[in-house]
Amino acid sequence: MNGVIRAELLATRKRPGVWVVGGAWAGLSVAFGMVVPYIVWLAIRNRPTGSAGDPEQLIGGILPDKFLSGTVDLYPMFGSALMLILGAVLVGGEYRWGTWGTLLVQGPGRSSAVLGKAMAAAVAVLCVTVLVLAASAGASGLASALTGRPAHWPDAATLLGGIGAVWLISMAAASLGIFLSILLRGTGAAIGVGLLWLLALENLVSGLAGTLPALKWVQRLLIGPSAGSLATALDPSGKPNTSIPGVVSVSGPLSASLILAAYAVVCLGLSCLFVNRRDVT
Repeated sequence: MNGVIRAELLATRKRPGVWVVGGAWAGLSVAFGMVVPYIVWLAIRNRPTGSAGDPEQLIGGILPDKFLSGTVDLYPMFGSALMLILGAVLVGGEYRWGTWGTLLVQGPGRSSAVLGKAMAAAVAVLCVTVLVLAASAGASGLASALTGRPAHWPDAATLLGGIGAVWLISMAAASLGIFLSILLRGTGAAIGVGLLWLLALENLVSGLAGTLPALKWVQRLLIGPSAGSLATALDPSGKPNTSIPGVVSVSGPLSASLILAAYAVVCLGLSCLFVNRRDVT
């Protein structure tokens, strides 16, 4: 198994798609989470609170004490979609290149091959998580310096909790991408169906849950609302950031973490089942 993991880590490191998706998300998270709010604040800072929003609330959301929750807030709508693509790219390429047979003839069992890819995906997701949070922290510190406001950084325990939350959300979405790429035998179809699930179906359920209470228990089982619940738990105010699309809080951090962990376990378990039961060529 160690040899499989080392080989998959090497293959993951050499896939350009992994670097593109990870780098793109790091840049987009800083742009959406830090740069855009700062530019809007510059434009409205001397105006009274109105339809454009509260300038103090806007700038307060990107300062160091809130950079962690602000970054997690981006995952229900944007980050989970990018991580789903990352998972699909890591596994779906084997179907496009017809290399599943070549991989399995080297000796590892089918389940070991899938789990090796899952371990490589977990490491890649952790690297992207650290990169995204480091970039957001740097941008938040710069915003604090530029505005002359004090920088109150979260303590070590909160920071580790934030890293764990982002990794868990990302891993749930990446596992869904891995499962869909195996189920649909390709990358493109997996990305299309996955984005439809995350961006359309989940937001439709969240939108209807307000008028149809019967859907609230379904909402608690979705990746986006669970990610929003973790973001709310990390926010010093304890309230969801409703200014960002898709952010809702439907459960406590423990329940949300268990739901996200269940996604990873179920998706990877089904992936092993499909690869074992079906012809991979």
